[in-house]
Amino acid sequence: MKLFAVTLILAFVPTVWGESPTDDKFVTQVLEPTGGKIVRPKDWFYTESHRGPVYLWTISAEDATGGKPYTTGVRIQTIVGVQKGTGKTAEKFLGDFVASKKNDKRVVVIKTCEKSKSGLFNRICLETEEGDDHILYSLFWGTGGLDVAVVVVAGTTKELWDTHAPTFRKMEEFELIDMKRFEK
Repeated sequence: MKLFAVTLILAFVPTVWGESPTDDKFVTQVLEPTGGKIVRPKDWFYTESHRGPVYLWTISAEDATGGKPYTTGVRIQTIVGVQKGTGKTAEKFLGDFVASKKNDKRVVVIKTCEKSKSGLFNRICLETEEGDDHILYSLFWGTGGLDVAVVVVAGTTKELWDTHAPTFRKMEEFELIDMKRFEK
């Protein structure tokens, strides 16, 4: 497994959220195999799927085991070696994704955020309505030659967005890699 030697705390900072859920309704979920951590509602499901340079974690209200569809959840996708795999820098790769969403006539863009620095990463975001769904994309790419892209997707139906937005807010900060695990 090729991992990059940085401690990553990533945050997706969405629009106005409202009241936060109480801590006793959440548990810490370890993101394997990197040892990262995120809080999740106790009654939500956790699945992971990793292939080659792509690491994928899904935390959802519905059981998404085996790639089953879900209505409400957060998906974290990390791609290592973007340049090698796509021929594009991670920034260009993610910029093309945002452009495709903005150019899709079926997608209503609610909000975007300008590039900002988040540790060893740059971040942009795109909040959309796509059909019946309300989605917040938080997109990170490494700085200083770190060839990594991270896509965080928080979404649910338009009708349920206000109900689940506080949960997404609670989940906004997560640790992608526990470097203590790899120090030996």
